[in-house]
Amino acid sequence: MVHDITRILCQAITQSDISYFITDKDGKIIFANSAFEKNTGYSSKEIEGKTPSLIKSGKHNSEFYQNLWNTIKTGSKFKSRIINKKKNGQLYTVMLSIQPVRIDGEVRYYIGREEDIEGLMQLESKLIESQKMESLATMTGELAHNFNNLLTVIIGSMELISEELKEDSPTKKLSVELLKSAKEQAKTIKQLMIFARKQNSSEIKEADINETLRDLLPLIQSQVGSKIRVFFIPSGTIYKARIDENQIKQAVLNLTSNSKDAIDGTGEINILTYTINNQTEEKEPYHTGNFSVIEVQDNGSGIPESAIEHIFEPFYTTKQKGKGTGLGLSSVYGIVKNHGGYVYASNLKPKGASFKIYLPSAK
Repeated sequence: MVHDITRILCQAITQSDISYFITDKDGKIIFANSAFEKNTGYSSKEIEGKTPSLIKSGKHNSEFYQNLWNTIKTGSKFKSRIINKKKNGQLYTVMLSIQPVRIDGEVRYYIGREEDIEGLMQLESKLIESQKMESLATMTGELAHNFNNLLTVIIGSMELISEELKEDSPTKKLSVELLKSAKEQAKTIKQLMIFARKQNSSEIKEADINETLRDLLPLIQSQVGSKIRVFFIPSGTIYKARIDENQIKQAVLNLTSNSKDAIDGTGEINILTYTINNQTEEKEPYHTGNFSVIEVQDNGSGIPESAIEHIFEPFYTTKQKGKGTGLGLSSVYGIVKNHGGYVYASNLKPKGASFKIYLPSAK
Protein backbone atom coordinates (compact mmCIF):
# COMPACT_ATOMS: atom_id res chain seq x y z
CA MET A 1 0.00 0.00 0.00
CA VAL A 2 1.45 3.35 -1.06
CA HIS A 3 0.99 6.24 1.35
CA ASP A 4 0.91 9.88 0.28
CA ILE A 5 3.23 11.13 3.03
CA THR A 6 2.98 14.76 1.91
CA ARG A 7 -0.81 14.70 2.16
CA ILE A 8 -0.69 12.92 5.53
CA LEU A 9 1.74 15.46 6.99
CA CYS A 10 -0.33 18.36 5.66
CA GLN A 11 -3.52 16.99 7.22
CA ALA A 12 -1.75 16.17 10.51
CA ILE A 13 -0.50 19.77 10.88
CA THR A 14 -3.80 21.26 9.74
CA GLN A 15 -5.84 19.21 12.22
CA SER A 16 -3.42 19.50 15.15
CA ASP A 17 -4.59 21.30 18.29
CA ILE A 18 -1.09 22.77 18.59
CA SER A 19 -0.42 26.00 16.68
CA TYR A 20 1.71 25.68 13.56
CA PHE A 21 2.70 28.34 11.05
CA ILE A 22 5.06 28.39 8.08
CA THR A 23 6.90 31.43 6.75
CA ASP A 24 9.11 32.04 3.76
CA LYS A 25 12.79 32.86 4.24
CA ASP A 26 11.90 36.54 4.82
CA GLY A 27 9.58 35.62 7.67
CA LYS A 28 6.27 36.25 5.87
CA ILE A 29 3.53 33.82 6.86
CA ILE A 30 2.34 31.57 4.03
CA PHE A 31 0.39 29.08 6.15
CA ALA A 32 -1.20 28.87 9.60
CA ASN A 33 -3.33 26.02 10.89
CA SER A 34 -6.73 26.40 12.56
CA ALA A 35 -5.21 26.09 16.05
CA PHE A 36 -3.04 29.14 15.35
CA GLU A 37 -6.13 31.06 14.21
CA LYS A 38 -8.06 29.97 17.30
CA ASN A 39 -5.27 30.81 19.75
CA THR A 40 -4.39 34.22 18.27
CA GLY A 41 -7.82 35.37 17.09
CA TYR A 42 -6.47 36.18 13.61
CA SER A 43 -7.92 34.52 10.52
CA SER A 44 -5.73 33.10 7.73
CA LYS A 45 -6.58 36.04 5.49
CA GLU A 46 -5.53 38.52 8.18
CA ILE A 47 -2.12 36.96 8.75
CA GLU A 48 -1.17 35.76 5.29
CA GLY A 49 1.76 37.78 3.97
CA LYS A 50 2.34 39.30 7.42
CA THR A 51 5.23 38.44 9.75
CA PRO A 52 4.83 36.89 13.23
CA SER A 53 5.61 40.35 14.63
CA LEU A 54 1.84 40.78 14.34
CA ILE A 55 1.55 38.91 17.65
CA LYS A 56 4.51 40.53 19.42
CA SER A 57 3.62 41.44 23.00
CA GLY A 58 6.30 44.03 23.70
CA LYS A 59 7.42 41.93 26.68
CA HIS A 60 10.73 40.96 25.06
CA ASN A 61 13.57 43.29 24.11
CA SER A 62 15.14 43.65 20.66
CA GLU A 63 18.05 41.37 21.65
CA PHE A 64 15.61 38.49 22.13
CA TYR A 65 14.28 38.75 18.58
CA GLN A 66 17.75 39.42 17.17
CA ASN A 67 18.98 36.21 18.78
CA LEU A 68 15.96 34.37 17.34
CA TRP A 69 16.75 35.48 13.79
CA ASN A 70 20.50 34.96 14.13
CA THR A 71 19.83 31.39 15.27
CA ILE A 72 17.39 30.31 12.55
CA LYS A 73 19.24 32.07 9.69
CA THR A 74 22.24 29.86 10.37
CA GLY A 75 20.00 26.81 9.98
CA SER A 76 19.77 26.06 13.70
CA LYS A 77 16.58 25.40 15.63
CA PHE A 78 15.32 28.09 18.01
CA LYS A 79 13.34 27.18 21.12
CA SER A 80 12.20 29.44 23.95
CA ARG A 81 9.32 30.39 26.18
CA ILE A 82 7.68 33.50 24.74
CA ILE A 83 4.85 35.88 25.62
CA ASN A 84 2.68 36.81 22.64
CA LYS A 85 -0.41 38.96 22.19
CA LYS A 86 -3.76 37.93 20.71
CA LYS A 87 -5.83 40.08 18.39
CA ASN A 88 -7.97 41.20 21.34
CA GLY A 89 -4.86 42.34 23.24
CA GLN A 90 -4.77 39.42 25.68
CA LEU A 91 -1.29 38.11 26.48
CA TYR A 92 -0.52 34.40 26.41
CA THR A 93 2.60 32.35 27.05
CA VAL A 94 3.75 29.46 24.84
CA MET A 95 6.80 27.35 24.16
CA LEU A 96 7.92 28.49 20.72
CA SER A 97 9.96 26.24 18.43
CA ILE A 98 11.14 27.43 15.00
CA GLN A 99 12.75 24.91 12.66
CA PRO A 100 14.47 26.04 9.44
CA VAL A 101 13.41 24.01 6.39
CA ARG A 102 16.23 23.31 3.92
CA ILE A 103 15.59 22.58 0.27
CA ASP A 104 18.57 21.71 -1.91
CA GLY A 105 20.83 22.64 0.97
CA GLU A 106 19.42 26.15 1.35
CA VAL A 107 17.07 27.48 4.03
CA ARG A 108 13.87 28.34 2.15
CA TYR A 109 11.19 28.24 4.84
CA TYR A 110 10.66 28.21 8.59
CA ILE A 111 8.06 26.17 10.44
CA GLY A 112 6.96 27.48 13.83
CA ARG A 113 5.25 25.55 16.60
CA GLU A 114 3.56 27.15 19.62
CA GLU A 115 2.64 24.85 22.50
CA ASP A 116 0.37 26.10 25.28
CA ILE A 117 2.18 25.82 28.62
CA GLU A 118 -0.24 27.70 30.89
CA GLY A 119 -1.00 24.50 32.80
CA LEU A 120 2.70 23.72 33.17
CA MET A 121 3.45 27.24 34.36
CA GLN A 122 0.68 27.00 36.96
CA LEU A 123 2.10 23.70 38.16
CA GLU A 124 5.60 25.22 38.37
CA SER A 125 4.21 28.15 40.36
CA LYS A 126 2.46 25.83 42.82
CA LEU A 127 5.61 23.72 43.18
CA ILE A 128 7.70 26.79 43.99
CA GLU A 129 5.02 27.97 46.44
CA SER A 130 4.94 24.53 48.07
CA GLN A 131 8.73 24.45 48.43
CA LYS A 132 8.68 27.93 49.96
CA MET A 133 6.03 26.90 52.47
CA GLU A 134 7.96 23.75 53.39
CA SER A 135 11.11 25.79 54.04
CA LEU A 136 9.11 28.27 56.08
CA ALA A 137 7.51 25.46 58.07
CA THR A 138 10.92 23.93 58.84
CA MET A 139 12.35 27.22 60.06
CA THR A 140 9.19 28.08 62.03
CA GLY A 141 9.14 24.62 63.61
CA GLU A 142 12.69 24.95 64.94
CA LEU A 143 12.04 28.42 66.37
CA ALA A 144 8.67 27.44 67.85
CA HIS A 145 10.19 24.34 69.47
CA ASN A 146 12.93 26.39 71.15
CA PHE A 147 10.51 29.10 72.34
CA ASN A 148 8.08 26.47 73.59
CA ASN A 149 10.81 24.92 75.75
CA LEU A 150 11.72 28.36 77.11
CA LEU A 151 8.09 29.27 77.88
CA THR A 152 7.51 25.94 79.59
CA VAL A 153 10.33 26.76 82.01
CA ILE A 154 9.07 30.34 82.52
CA ILE A 155 5.46 29.28 83.14
CA GLY A 156 6.47 26.51 85.53
CA SER A 157 8.78 28.83 87.45
CA MET A 158 6.24 31.65 87.65
CA GLU A 159 3.56 29.27 88.96
CA LEU A 160 5.90 28.16 91.76
CA ILE A 161 6.88 31.76 92.56
CA SER A 162 3.21 32.89 92.62
CA GLU A 163 2.33 30.24 95.17
CA GLU A 164 4.93 31.68 97.56
CA LEU A 165 3.72 35.28 97.32
CA LYS A 166 1.08 36.98 99.47
CA GLU A 167 -2.23 37.59 97.71
CA ASP A 168 -2.34 41.33 98.43
CA SER A 169 1.28 42.09 97.56
CA PRO A 170 2.23 44.13 94.42
CA THR A 171 4.68 41.37 93.51
CA LYS A 172 1.82 38.86 93.47
CA LYS A 173 -0.15 40.99 91.02
CA LEU A 174 2.93 41.40 88.81
CA SER A 175 3.62 37.67 88.80
CA VAL A 176 -0.01 36.92 87.85
CA GLU A 177 0.21 39.32 84.90
CA LEU A 178 3.54 37.82 83.81
CA LEU A 179 2.10 34.32 84.02
CA LYS A 180 -0.97 35.37 82.03
CA SER A 181 1.21 36.94 79.33
CA ALA A 182 3.44 33.86 79.14
CA LYS A 183 0.42 31.58 78.69
CA GLU A 184 -0.93 33.81 75.92
CA GLN A 185 2.40 33.59 74.11
CA ALA A 186 2.33 29.83 74.61
CA LYS A 187 -0.93 29.73 72.65
CA THR A 188 0.76 31.59 69.80
CA ILE A 189 3.65 29.12 69.87
CA LYS A 190 1.14 26.25 69.74
CA GLN A 191 -0.39 27.76 66.59
CA LEU A 192 3.06 28.00 65.03
CA MET A 193 3.79 24.39 65.92
CA ILE A 194 0.55 23.35 64.24
CA PHE A 195 1.66 25.21 61.09
CA ALA A 196 5.05 23.49 61.27
CA ARG A 197 3.29 20.13 61.84
CA LYS A 198 5.06 19.56 65.15
CA GLN A 199 1.74 18.60 66.77
CA ASN A 200 1.25 14.94 65.88
CA SER A 201 -2.19 13.47 66.44
CA SER A 202 -2.98 10.00 67.73
CA GLU A 203 -6.68 10.50 67.01
CA ILE A 204 -6.57 9.89 63.25
CA LYS A 205 -9.22 7.42 62.15
CA GLU A 206 -11.49 6.74 59.20
CA ALA A 207 -14.46 9.10 59.38
CA ASP A 208 -17.42 10.41 57.42
CA ILE A 209 -16.61 14.04 56.66
CA ASN A 210 -20.28 14.93 56.24
CA GLU A 211 -21.07 13.71 59.76
CA THR A 212 -18.04 15.52 61.16
CA LEU A 213 -19.22 18.81 59.67
CA ARG A 214 -22.87 18.32 60.66
CA ASP A 215 -21.75 18.12 64.30
CA LEU A 216 -19.90 21.39 63.81
CA LEU A 217 -22.69 23.45 62.20
CA PRO A 218 -24.30 24.79 65.42
CA LEU A 219 -20.92 26.01 66.64
CA ILE A 220 -20.19 27.67 63.28
CA GLN A 221 -23.54 29.46 63.30
CA SER A 222 -22.97 30.78 66.81
CA GLN A 223 -19.45 31.82 65.81
CA VAL A 224 -20.49 33.91 62.79
CA GLY A 225 -23.63 35.43 64.33
CA SER A 226 -27.24 35.80 63.21
CA LYS A 227 -26.55 38.24 60.33
CA ILE A 228 -24.65 35.60 58.38
CA ARG A 229 -26.47 32.55 57.07
CA VAL A 230 -24.58 29.25 56.93
CA PHE A 231 -25.55 26.65 54.34
CA PHE A 232 -24.23 23.08 54.39
CA ILE A 233 -24.28 21.41 50.95
CA PRO A 234 -22.96 17.85 51.38
CA SER A 235 -22.36 15.33 48.63
CA GLY A 236 -24.13 12.04 49.10
CA THR A 237 -21.28 10.07 47.52
CA ILE A 238 -18.28 11.46 49.38
CA TYR A 239 -15.57 8.96 50.34
CA LYS A 240 -14.49 8.58 53.93
CA ALA A 241 -11.10 9.98 54.91
CA ARG A 242 -8.58 9.23 57.63
CA ILE A 243 -8.72 12.31 59.83
CA ASP A 244 -8.37 13.68 63.32
CA GLU A 245 -11.92 15.02 63.60
CA ASN A 246 -11.04 17.65 66.20
CA GLN A 247 -8.24 19.04 64.04
CA ILE A 248 -10.39 19.14 60.90
CA LYS A 249 -13.17 20.84 62.87
CA GLN A 250 -10.65 23.43 64.07
CA ALA A 251 -9.47 24.02 60.48
CA VAL A 252 -13.04 24.59 59.25
CA LEU A 253 -13.78 26.89 62.21
CA ASN A 254 -10.71 28.94 61.31
CA LEU A 255 -11.94 29.21 57.71
CA THR A 256 -15.47 30.25 58.69
CA SER A 257 -14.04 32.78 61.14
CA ASN A 258 -12.00 34.19 58.28
CA SER A 259 -15.15 34.32 56.13
CA LYS A 260 -17.02 36.14 58.87
CA ASP A 261 -14.34 38.83 59.00
CA ALA A 262 -14.50 39.22 55.21
CA ILE A 263 -18.27 39.79 55.20
CA ASP A 264 -19.35 43.34 55.92
CA GLY A 265 -22.72 43.09 57.65
CA THR A 266 -25.07 40.44 56.29
CA GLY A 267 -23.90 37.62 54.06
CA GLU A 268 -23.67 33.93 53.38
CA ILE A 269 -21.20 31.13 53.99
CA ASN A 270 -21.53 27.91 52.02
CA ILE A 271 -19.80 24.73 53.19
CA LEU A 272 -19.66 22.11 50.45
CA THR A 273 -18.31 18.56 50.37
CA TYR A 274 -17.61 16.44 47.31
CA THR A 275 -15.18 13.90 45.89
CA ILE A 276 -12.82 14.32 42.94
CA ASN A 277 -10.65 11.87 41.08
CA ASN A 278 -7.75 13.97 39.82
CA GLN A 279 -5.82 12.35 36.97
CA THR A 280 -3.46 15.20 36.09
CA GLU A 281 -0.97 17.30 38.03
CA GLU A 282 -1.80 20.33 35.90
CA LYS A 283 -4.93 21.29 37.81
CA GLU A 284 -5.84 21.71 41.46
CA PRO A 285 -4.83 20.09 43.78
CA TYR A 286 -1.84 19.49 41.45
CA HIS A 287 -1.56 15.89 42.62
CA THR A 288 -3.25 12.77 41.29
CA GLY A 289 -5.61 10.53 43.25
CA ASN A 290 -8.99 10.44 44.96
CA PHE A 291 -9.73 13.34 47.28
CA SER A 292 -12.55 14.22 49.63
CA VAL A 293 -13.01 17.98 49.40
CA ILE A 294 -14.28 20.49 51.95
CA GLU A 295 -14.93 23.88 50.36
CA VAL A 296 -15.81 27.00 52.34
CA GLN A 297 -17.25 29.84 50.25
CA ASP A 298 -18.33 33.32 51.29
CA ASN A 299 -19.71 36.39 49.54
CA GLY A 300 -17.40 38.78 51.35
CA SER A 301 -14.82 41.20 50.01
CA GLY A 302 -12.57 38.52 48.56
CA ILE A 303 -8.78 38.19 48.75
CA PRO A 304 -6.46 40.82 47.26
CA GLU A 305 -4.63 39.18 44.35
CA SER A 306 -1.28 40.17 45.83
CA ALA A 307 -2.19 38.30 49.05
CA ILE A 308 -3.24 34.93 47.63
CA GLU A 309 0.29 33.49 47.41
CA HIS A 310 1.06 34.60 50.99
CA ILE A 311 -2.31 33.86 52.61
CA PHE A 312 -1.17 30.75 54.54
CA GLU A 313 2.11 32.20 55.81
CA PRO A 314 2.35 32.73 59.59
CA PHE A 315 1.65 36.29 60.77
CA TYR A 316 0.55 37.36 57.29
CA THR A 317 -2.80 39.11 57.46
CA THR A 318 -4.85 41.51 55.35
CA LYS A 319 -6.85 42.61 58.39
CA GLN A 320 -6.40 45.90 60.18
CA LYS A 321 -3.85 46.11 62.96
CA GLY A 322 -5.17 44.47 66.10
CA LYS A 323 -7.90 42.58 64.22
CA GLY A 324 -6.00 39.33 63.76
CA THR A 325 -2.75 37.50 64.48
CA GLY A 326 -2.24 36.06 61.00
CA LEU A 327 -2.07 32.53 62.47
CA GLY A 328 -5.58 31.23 61.73
CA LEU A 329 -4.96 30.28 58.10
CA SER A 330 -1.41 29.08 58.75
CA SER A 331 -2.91 26.68 61.31
CA VAL A 332 -5.31 25.43 58.63
CA TYR A 333 -2.33 24.82 56.34
CA GLY A 334 -0.48 22.85 59.05
CA ILE A 335 -3.52 20.74 59.95
CA VAL A 336 -4.26 19.85 56.33
CA LYS A 337 -0.62 19.04 55.53
CA ASN A 338 -0.53 16.88 58.67
CA HIS A 339 -3.29 14.82 57.03
CA GLY A 340 -1.34 14.49 53.78
CA GLY A 341 -3.73 16.93 52.11
CA TYR A 342 -3.65 20.28 50.33
CA VAL A 343 -5.42 23.61 50.79
CA TYR A 344 -5.86 26.41 48.26
CA ALA A 345 -7.48 29.83 48.24
CA SER A 346 -9.09 31.66 45.33
CA ASN A 347 -11.60 34.40 44.59
CA LEU A 348 -15.14 33.86 43.40
CA LYS A 349 -17.06 35.89 40.81
CA PRO A 350 -18.63 38.37 41.15
CA LYS A 351 -17.40 38.58 44.76
CA GLY A 352 -16.25 36.45 47.64
CA ALA A 353 -13.60 33.87 48.36
CA SER A 354 -13.24 30.10 48.32
CA PHE A 355 -10.99 27.86 50.42
CA LYS A 356 -10.71 24.21 49.38
CA ILE A 357 -9.32 21.47 51.61
CA TYR A 358 -8.30 18.32 49.70
CA LEU A 359 -8.02 15.23 51.91
CA PRO A 360 -6.82 11.90 50.47
CA SER A 361 -9.80 9.56 50.36
CA ALA A 362 -9.63 6.43 52.49
CA LYS A 363 -11.02 4.45 49.54
